[in-house]
Amino acid sequence: MSRKPRSLKQIQAQLADQLRAADHSWADIGREFQRRFHVNARVALRQAHGWTQPEAAERWNRRWPDDPKTFKNFSYWEAWPSSTGYAPSLEVLDRMAQLYECSVADLLSDLHDYGAKRRPALSQVREPAPGGGSIVPPQRPDVQPYPLMPALIPLAAPGAGSPFGAGPGVSGGPGVSGGPGDADDLLSSVSSVPEISSLMTLPDGGNSLSRRSALLNLSSLFAVAAAAPLAADKAVPSPAGRVDEGMVDNTGLIVGGLRQQNAALGPSATVQTGLAMRAMMESVVKDAPAGLIGRAWVVYGDLAHLLGWMMFNMGQDELAHFYYEDARKAAYQADDYELAANVLAAQAHLSMSGGDHQSAIDHAQAAEEAARRSASRHARAYTADMTARVYASAGQGARSLAALERERKQMQRIDWAEPAAERWGFYGPAFYWARESECHLLLGHPVEAADAGVLAQQRFNPAYLHNNAMALARRAQAQVQFGDVPAACQALAEAARMATLAGSQRLGTEMARAREQLAPYASEPVVQALDVRMDRYRRQRGAADLGGAAPGADREA
Repeated sequence: MSRKPRSLKQIQAQLADQLRAADHSWADIGREFQRRFHVNARVALRQAHGWTQPEAAERWNRRWPDDPKTFKNFSYWEAWPSSTGYAPSLEVLDRMAQLYECSVADLLSDLHDYGAKRRPALSQVREPAPGGGSIVPPQRPDVQPYPLMPALIPLAAPGAGSPFGAGPGVSGGPGVSGGPGDADDLLSSVSSVPEISSLMTLPDGGNSLSRRSALLNLSSLFAVAAAAPLAADKAVPSPAGRVDEGMVDNTGLIVGGLRQQNAALGPSATVQTGLAMRAMMESVVKDAPAGLIGRAWVVYGDLAHLLGWMMFNMGQDELAHFYYEDARKAAYQADDYELAANVLAAQAHLSMSGGDHQSAIDHAQAAEEAARRSASRHARAYTADMTARVYASAGQGARSLAALERERKQMQRIDWAEPAAERWGFYGPAFYWARESECHLLLGHPVEAADAGVLAQQRFNPAYLHNNAMALARRAQAQVQFGDVPAACQALAEAARMATLAGSQRLGTEMARAREQLAPYASEPVVQALDVRMDRYRRQRGAADLGGAAPGADREA
């Protein structure tokens, strides 16, 4: 009489024994495991043999010692076609089929049938577009009670007729000039700017913009930012009270537009408008009726968080702390755990950058707890992402990799076709791979860092210049560490080219670190050519500091 199984592994072992005794093939058993245990084909066939991932890797290494694999390789292959997996090559699939005694087709039986209309596999999903969509752009509410001019409106500098001040610690700022005109005039004027037109040329490598997509993205983002002061001027409530649902929703959309512009062009092109919007939002929160006060606080908190992030990117850590605290208080006023999780994660990042690893870990753990109290899967995935980052910065590799694994599992539960809150527009499959690249770089694993960096570049929306440039700068650091100097120079040159339009102090710091690591190769022609290109980019208007000395080692991006 067989004993009652006490674990899932025992249940699976008994089932496999019964099916083998009934003369079923391993492929048959794998299909039954897929049906009964809700796993994919590659997991099912491994479990049918009763092997863990390390055990499967051990058997692989016995048969093919010249091509060793680890449990992590099996984890990536089994996660594919999720965005957090690696696609196994045909040679890998053939060897897995030999291990599991099945056909290659049996290992792929869980994949989509493209003869029927289905949602694209997650591995094909790019970073959410500036319009907010990923696979299918989400429907926007038709809320526009206050007209926005289609033409570009000049942004007045503080003290020059602007109704809003610059805010603490900021003087002046970039403006967007222009006058009434049609879309052709706009595109013509934008493409004539040297810094923008340089982005329309084909790069030497990396993930870049086509001329048409760049112009469309940049023109729409400029229009959103330029319209915000006008909207604020028309939307400031009067003493009689004009704050209504339409105003709150409309303001939230404008804040979302600012977030998209910051992601595409960096903080210097966005911060002044954000400060003006915050002055307007103070009036909105003050005069909002009881039924709208919570929503108004959420919009205010999102804006304050965005301002903190921009200040952080510009190296203004004290101001970043001020705005993050402002955003955290707004989250508690609104009783919004999702917003609180996002802000606490940002505070963890700020503490980490200052070398205060214990404070960073405390904030990251608080962010994960807030995310668990929310209903947002994006919040749970992103806070695990930040926890991985701070543990890697503190040198705690095992905890960092465990947090990355939590993030992977949370991301697999996200339906990327469903619209999420505007604040998560930046977050997607590319973001995960960029984080894995950064964590491996911090932990001294350059090969893994470079591999993950390639996957991030393949998935990032090319309009998000700042994110792309940051990933390229880190990828260059990894490549130089394992000796691929030409590839590192190519990646760093592309990062510098993007930084001419979307630069920030943090990005400049990352590029300076990469260039410092190239110092032993300074006499090589490929490095000298890189220096010439970086010097040319540095001289272009709006470029970040592309070659200065990096700050102390305790400052991490």
